[in-house]
Parts: sequence; C-alpha cells; structure tokens
Amino acid sequence: MNQAITNLTAHVPRHAFTTADIASNLQAEAWQSIVPFLSIEPRRPRELGFLGRITAWNLGSLVLARATTQASIFARDDRLLRADGFDHWTLCAPSSGTIVADGGAAVAGAGGCQVRALHRDDRGSNSDIDVLFLVVPRDLCHPHASELDRLHGTNLPAGPGRLLVDYLRSLYRQLPLLDVDQLPMLVDATRNMIVACAAPSRSAMEQAMPAIQATQIERAKQFIRDNLLQPRLDTRELCRYLGMSRSSLYRLFEPLGGVARYIRSARLLDAHRALSTASDTRPVYAIARERGFDDPSEFSRAFKHQFGYSPSEARSEWVPAPHPHKAQAGAASNLAEVIRAVS
Repeated sequence: MNQAITNLTAHVPRHAFTTADIASNLQAEAWQSIVPFLSIEPRRPRELGFLGRITAWNLGSLVLARATTQASIFARDDRLLRADGFDHWTLCAPSSGTIVADGGAAVAGAGGCQVRALHRDDRGSNSDIDVLFLVVPRDLCHPHASELDRLHGTNLPAGPGRLLVDYLRSLYRQLPLLDVDQLPMLVDATRNMIVACAAPSRSAMEQAMPAIQATQIERAKQFIRDNLLQPRLDTRELCRYLGMSRSSLYRLFEPLGGVARYIRSARLLDAHRALSTASDTRPVYAIARERGFDDPSEFSRAFKHQFGYSPSEARSEWVPAPHPHKAQAGAASNLAEVIRAVS
C-alpha cells in the first residue's frame, strides 16, 4: 500500500502511497487509510476497486504532493476536525480532471487552482483526476490568514491562479534535483508566491518577483523543450507564447547566456539523446539537420565543444546524456503523518 524506504541521503524526503497492490475490493478502504483526514466515498461500487496514488515531498514547512485517483465524493466534518486538529490550507491544481466545491460553487480544471481550508467543514467531489496540491501550515502565512480563509472553496482568479499553478508544476519537476539545505530558500519563495497570488499587493509582488521570474523562465524552457524540432522556434515565438516583450525575454535569459545560446544548447542535448539511443540508427547528419544544424561540420564542432567528445564517439559508446538523479521514498504510514511533520 505504501513505500516506506528511509532516505539516507540529503535529498528532499519523498513518500509514496498507492492502492495498486491491494485486492480490488479492499482498495477503497486502503485509500481511506492513506488519506484519513478526509471521508472518502468512491463514485463507483467499492467491489470494482479504487485506484489511487500519492507522491508527497516534505519541504520542511510545506508538503507538495501529486495524486492520481478515481472519482469520489469527499468531506471533512466536525469529527475529523477534532480528531487531527489540522489548520492547514491546501492549494489544489489539477492537470486533468476536475475538483468541485460543495454545491458546485467552484469548479477547478486543468490550469485552475482551488483553495481549501482543513480547519473548516468541507465537502466536494472530484472526477478521475491527476492533481498537484500544496499543503500550507497556517503559521507560514499567518499575516495573510484572513485573506486565505476567505478563499476557502473558491478558485484563485485566472491570472494569479495560472501563475501559481505554473510555479507549482515547475517546483514539482525540480524536487528530485534539490537537497535539503536548499529548502529554507525554497519555502520562502513559495510563501511569497502564495501571498502574491492569493493576497496581491505591490509589496507582495516585489517579494515574489524572483519566484515569478523563475516560473517565467521555466515556462520558456518547457516551451523550448516541446518545440526543439520546430524550425520556427525563435525569440519571436517565445515572446508570443510568454506574452512578454523581446527586451524582457532577453533580460530573463541573460543569466543563461542568452536565448539563442540556450536553444542551441538544448538542441545539442536532444541530439545527444538521439545518438545515445540504440534504436535510433539514422545518420548523424539526419539527426543534426532535424535539430536545425544544416552544416555537419558546424554540428560536430558545437557538439564537441559542449560535451567534450564527438557525435560519432557518443554513438559508438552510447554515452548517456546527463539526467537527474532520483530521490528515494521516505518512511510514513499515511499522508496525515507527512502533513503533521510540517505543522
């Protein structure tokens, strides 16, 4: 039901829970034990099974988790409020599926962000869903508690909500690369983003600006990764996608050596992956041309400058391209224990 492998490295603690290894007629009961602070009722008959999976990262003062689960109705009543005493907020950002507040007052789908308070009575439902959610202790945003309380059961406005969702997605992708000594700075940046999006003010936006810029550059990087093979990938396309001026884009990429240099480097890394794939037997020049290098000599020089060896050497030895390490799972019996650790 859960992975409980103690992480002995300095990486961010990760906890994974699943019902996939449980008999189908017991999966709903197992899911309830994983999420004991909510009352869960599956939408379909229990004997048909209830698949659910959660990966939760303990950031020291926050929990960021991804859940995939089947459709259900959920509630948090007085009994559960008294039982655990949680006073956290959860910020829920679906990648697919929807979360519906009680009575249908707010529906959050892909790209939206819904606020729910664990210290309040709560009822709602979800479809089959893949969702990121951030668990925020009340003390972390105490000066802005009243603003967050007023948002209970509602969606953040589209602009700030989308900004926060992009930030959370970027953060989740980077967590396997982070070490615990980076967490205090990360928590500060995340708190500033929450306040800027949920209780916007000039000072809040100024404090959140580093995190906002980091989110913008991650969005730009993702767009570049998704469009590496497109001949028209250039600063104009990036500006259109990000909704910013050319000068702002140049300032954003200045620490990375500029936009053109970053795109070129990303294309070379992608070419490296293709050359290191045993099943890709195309000639080197074909792989290079697909990524915008029409001159084989130019491609070879650029490749060797970036990696220290030639394209043919990468192919002959199948040198793997650089990739992030993966953190192991930490020990916890359910999600409530992970949340309690950041209370």
